[in-house]
Amino acid sequence: MSVEETGSLKLFEGKQQEITRQELVERVSEHVNRILRRNLYELKLDERQTFRLLRQKEELRRYLKEAGTGNLQVKEYLISFIQEFLLNGMKMDEEMIKHTFFFSEKGSRQAAVRFDILLFLYKEQYGSGAMEKLIEEHGLLSGTENVITEEQIEHVYGVCGRKLKFIEQIELLSRKIYAYYKGLGAIDEIRDMKIDGVSGGVSGKEGTYHSAWIFYHGRSVWLPFLDFEREEELERISRNLCRYHQPGEISRKKGYLVHEMADHARVVVARPDFAENWMFFIRKLDNIPEVSLQQLVTGGHAEIPVELLKWLMKGCQVTAVTGMQGCGKTTLLTAMVGEIPEEYTIRVLELAFELHLRERYQNRNIVTFRETAGMMEHGGIGGQEALEVQKKTDGAVSIIGEVVSAKVASWMIESGQTGSLFTIFTHHAKSTRSLLLSLRNSLLKEGSFQSERVALEQVTEVVRFDVHLHMNREGQRYIERISEIVPDTESPEGYRIVELVRFDGERYVKLHTISETTRAEMVKWMTKEEKEAFFNVDI
Repeated sequence: MSVEETGSLKLFEGKQQEITRQELVERVSEHVNRILRRNLYELKLDERQTFRLLRQKEELRRYLKEAGTGNLQVKEYLISFIQEFLLNGMKMDEEMIKHTFFFSEKGSRQAAVRFDILLFLYKEQYGSGAMEKLIEEHGLLSGTENVITEEQIEHVYGVCGRKLKFIEQIELLSRKIYAYYKGLGAIDEIRDMKIDGVSGGVSGKEGTYHSAWIFYHGRSVWLPFLDFEREEELERISRNLCRYHQPGEISRKKGYLVHEMADHARVVVARPDFAENWMFFIRKLDNIPEVSLQQLVTGGHAEIPVELLKWLMKGCQVTAVTGMQGCGKTTLLTAMVGEIPEEYTIRVLELAFELHLRERYQNRNIVTFRETAGMMEHGGIGGQEALEVQKKTDGAVSIIGEVVSAKVASWMIESGQTGSLFTIFTHHAKSTRSLLLSLRNSLLKEGSFQSERVALEQVTEVVRFDVHLHMNREGQRYIERISEIVPDTESPEGYRIVELVRFDGERYVKLHTISETTRAEMVKWMTKEEKEAFFNVDI
């Protein structure tokens, strides 16, 4: 969009004090409003020129609506627009930029500014891998403390920071103006990095806003040099995060929202009175590696769990992938899908779109549904209703992104008895026994059964294997154990839990083999060639 008609900026001529961030954001906002309000027909241009400017005007309006939603194309367009305004509209030069909030003598000494400069320099070379490269190259998280300090940033800046060229200064300044105009403030650039996630408003006493955290390789890491400054800024960022595809307003009555961004990142936003202050959590799902089981599972004798998981999928076994938040359940489940026979159709239910299996397995028949009841103040589709629809779409394999409600757990057990060939699901259970009891309690809560023993029998008849993941304090993720759940009428509990594989800290160890009953059930679903191979495998 041209800025020729705006003329030179008079406001800052001869101004020696610092040009604040707010002043620059307001000038950009005024410029944008002037363009959007302008009546192009009054300019008396020819039809071709008028049509071109109308298209540019509508493009600008559309991009402003999509700003801050994770669409990087929109972001880069608006940053270029701001950069053009600084150069051509404000006539920003090397002298004026020295007096801006970012490059003034006072501003340039701040750790947050030096961090932004470092990230900018690394991004020029490493793109979205800049944050990871910065952390790893300088050992910023080599210790046990989950914090990157101002002192560390100052040290790294002293080692590899440098004075930016004028054009680099203009670009970086444009990025900072965008971040506080339509972007995500202090975490705008970090959000785009290849990290596991970022959150804000989640620490500190009331009235302090140094509360930016990243989730990096399974570790929650505090960045205390970043400051959201005030509650209104946290609210602005949180509301921006709720704008993609307009899922509905977050209000005092509905004090939270689970949603997604344009690049499939999952967002959870909460506000007062439901939460103590405005806060947000962004889970980056574009960082999930597209790898096979063989590439994903590492450690000594990794072929043991890999081979077992492969045959569980070929043998159509209901399998739970369990573990704490961030331990890699989604990544492992995604890799396991690659072992499901290609002729089987797959139906997925999620709270928010996270797996995006069709992007990875483009030649497979895969349909994903999600719950919408939590996104709308009135109506919406709940998990049980979504599963009922899913059952009518010729799905052979059901995948449930996360069993979080009693209704979904109850339906999953019912489906395992009468619906799809088999189901894969994730759950936060800490042990196989706690998984079974949680599912049993869901059946009781939904009123499906009155007897605890009968309800438990229903669960143990359906769920056959538990693949439990763990993440240690260093962020290492691994399969801790794979267990078979064997119905046993002679056992006091009505079942036995048999550990097949366990990780001992260095290598995987095979402890037991699959029960004969389960092996016979698995063979029924295999081709002749698969049966021959299966009989020769010691699992």
